[in-house]
Amino acid sequence: MKKISDWGPETFQIHFGYSRSIAIFAFFFCLTTSDIFSKELEVCKENCRFSSVQAAIDSANQGDIIRIRKGIYQEGMISISKPLVLEGSVGAILDGKKEKHVLDIRSNNVTIRGFRIIGSGVSDTSEYAGIHAEKVKSCIIENNQFEDNAYAIYLAEVEDCNIRVNNSSGNAVNEVSGGNGIHLWSSKGIRIEGNELKRHRDGIYLEFSSNLKIEENFSHDNIRYGMHFMFSSENDFRGNRFENNSAGVAVMYSKNILIENNRFENNWGDSSYGLLLKEISESILTKNSFVHNTVAVFADGCNRNYFTHNILRDNGWGVRILGNSESNQFVQNDFKENVFDISTNTKHSTNSFKENFWDTYDGYDLDLDRFGDIPHKPVHFFGYWVVVYPFLMVLYNSPVVNFLQAIEKAFPIVTPIDLEDPKPKMRSHV
Repeated sequence: MKKISDWGPETFQIHFGYSRSIAIFAFFFCLTTSDIFSKELEVCKENCRFSSVQAAIDSANQGDIIRIRKGIYQEGMISISKPLVLEGSVGAILDGKKEKHVLDIRSNNVTIRGFRIIGSGVSDTSEYAGIHAEKVKSCIIENNQFEDNAYAIYLAEVEDCNIRVNNSSGNAVNEVSGGNGIHLWSSKGIRIEGNELKRHRDGIYLEFSSNLKIEENFSHDNIRYGMHFMFSSENDFRGNRFENNSAGVAVMYSKNILIENNRFENNWGDSSYGLLLKEISESILTKNSFVHNTVAVFADGCNRNYFTHNILRDNGWGVRILGNSESNQFVQNDFKENVFDISTNTKHSTNSFKENFWDTYDGYDLDLDRFGDIPHKPVHFFGYWVVVYPFLMVLYNSPVVNFLQAIEKAFPIVTPIDLEDPKPKMRSHV
């Protein structure tokens, strides 16, 4: 028998290559074992191995697919603690029996799709949800219908999950006991796309969450906000529609936000806004549509934001911007048929307006460069005093106010605000 000391270089090379091949094969075998040996389990009311969803989950191995046939599965809270796919056939209903969460995810790599999910618990002290996930990664929640749940989807300390094409109708009757449609707390890398949310406290609620993509959602008829978030920076909101919510949308205590191509419509009430901005900085709002809101945009303590190519039409107030908001730029926006285009509570402002279209502009364009030859003052005498003394609104369109507005047109110097657009656009941008 040859000793190792007798082996030549060629022998060493052959044996080393052989060993390396075995090691590589073993490595990839381990990676793909779960895929190769994953299986499908079926749950149904008759003639299936499993009649209980929880029993199938408990029996499944990691990576298995559990298909649930049509039927009502009243099992209380269903817990998932391993990577699985749960897929419901048409008519598959998971009923939480008003106890706790309907589905509780405690594992990475869980997919839930195709169910009607009903009957979470309701509590003043606990956030019970149709689907609850905590401290997990890479979940997919798609094509589900949520009904009669306090919270539809509640994610806490979750990363890299997709929530898409779900429909939720909540059971909120007041702000205390009601829950939110999609609720994120301390989560990141979440994509929320194509969902419809209604009759919740807030359609979408975010807190301490970042790097989110929220796109093409429809949030309407919620008892507070269509969307509400705080302390959540570095997020993008595109192509969403917020309509008929009691107080519109609130964005608070955040920075580096992109709000693009969204629609804020029909948010009416004494304290209702299309978009409420509170302590927002260094953000971009572009190509949004604000139509039929009490206040289209309300800015409080907002600094260094850029508003461009937005449409503000048929609102009570186009923009209400308080004196504690500084260095914001409004460029190439359209202001049409608003009662008041701009209002503020300060006589001196560092916010700039340039190249906006104002349907109330009475100037002219003699040099035909498509911009007005004289500046436009969008804050009117009466609009200023209404912000300072709101009760004066009862005098709107009274003979006295109409007389003061006529004087203001003849003698603009009586307007107490130095805010103006030095280069108003003569034609609408759209």
